[in-house]
Amino acid sequence: MQSTIKIILILFISLAFNQTNSSTTLIDSTQTLMPLSKKIFWGEKGIVRKLNLAPKDRTSELKLRHKMLQLHQKLGLLTLGLVSYQTYLGNQLKQGKYGNNKKLHRNLGYTSFTLYMTSASLSVLSPPAIKYSNKISSVKVHRYLSYIHFAGMLCMPYLGYLSSGQLDTPGVEYRTKALKAHDIIGKITFATLSLSFLTTLIP
Repeated sequence: MQSTIKIILILFISLAFNQTNSSTTLIDSTQTLMPLSKKIFWGEKGIVRKLNLAPKDRTSELKLRHKMLQLHQKLGLLTLGLVSYQTYLGNQLKQGKYGNNKKLHRNLGYTSFTLYMTSASLSVLSPPAIKYSNKISSVKVHRYLSYIHFAGMLCMPYLGYLSSGQLDTPGVEYRTKALKAHDIIGKITFATLSLSFLTTLIP
């Protein structure tokens, strides 16, 4: 009986020790599967590691990741709301309904761009997940869509300036082409941003 209890205690202690090690391991994820952005900042030779800015253990890293991604999701929803209204105003301007729409559309552009980049930074700079996989998942689809709407958000301010004639452009024809590109890229950006947010609701 005593030997049985000893064996059980040894197994229990061994299991607890292994769980502790797994929760505090510096890099849980397979390095080859970790996204490049994570490797740059959080890899074994990443910027955060070299500057000694990482939390003291892996458990703290995962808690930080959770907080950063929660804020990323909230800011993403707010950004999506602003971009939705901005898209509506853009369609109003396209139909010739100006008024204060033009100024509001431009100001919303500055605000949504700032919020978007803040939200994107939280995602990119957050610590890595416990593991990554080659399989298709909602997280992976979310990341692939982010490449598209990130590129779109980078283009939109410049195209907005060109289409409004605020920059030194060759003429009306050039601005018309810029306006068309602004409209098309804006719709693609809004669509991919919407789909990207919906993927965060999928387990």
